[in-house]
Amino acid sequence: MAALTWPLDMAAYYEDVEQRYGAATEDFVRAYVVPGMAHCAGGLATDRFDSFGELQRWTEQGIQADEIVGTAGDDTPWPGRTRPLCPYPTEAVYDGVGDPEVASSFTCQ
Repeated sequence: MAALTWPLDMAAYYEDVEQRYGAATEDFVRAYVVPGMAHCAGGLATDRFDSFGELQRWTEQGIQADEIVGTAGDDTPWPGRTRPLCPYPTEAVYDGVGDPEVASSFTCQ
């Protein structure tokens, strides 16, 4: 049951930081929720992505990821599916016209 509460705990923490630092929060904190992912990896999710590479790009080049593309593995019902992983509090929203199996058919809103 505890695994179901961690996104809520993360959201509460982020909101506490945002309350303290205001709009500047997004300059130094990013949290990406991966729907369906178990703790750290696995589950029925698009849990294959390079968060370390994105963190390195942010710290070394100053480029923040507006999204990180995650891919579903072969052990899921949808191998190869991609989705944008959006920085909290935004979420992936389908554009209604593109291929629903690819990340480019979604935007973080």
